[in-house]
Amino acid sequence: MLEHTERCVAVSEPMSLIIVATKYGKFGDSPEIRQLARDIVRWECRPYPTMQPQPLGYWIKTLPNAFFILPLLRQRHLLFLIHC
Repeated sequence: MLEHTERCVAVSEPMSLIIVATKYGKFGDSPEIRQLARDIVRWECRPYPTMQPQPLGYWIKTLPNAFFILPLLRQRHLLFLIHC
């Protein structure tokens, strides 16, 4: 899908997810941490007006030390965002 349509955006290893992972490891699961994760993923996947045609989807590649927050992202339906 990434190569065929040329309408998917890949974000490679954003440091913002490391910040969420650090806070999640320090403070545990909380509404504030879930909101931070949701906001960061939405920020990373925000569409730009200059992207024409608009992207079909976004792919975020995480660093290995952020893997333990993937259940948090999956729980909130943020792991794969289509049309953010």
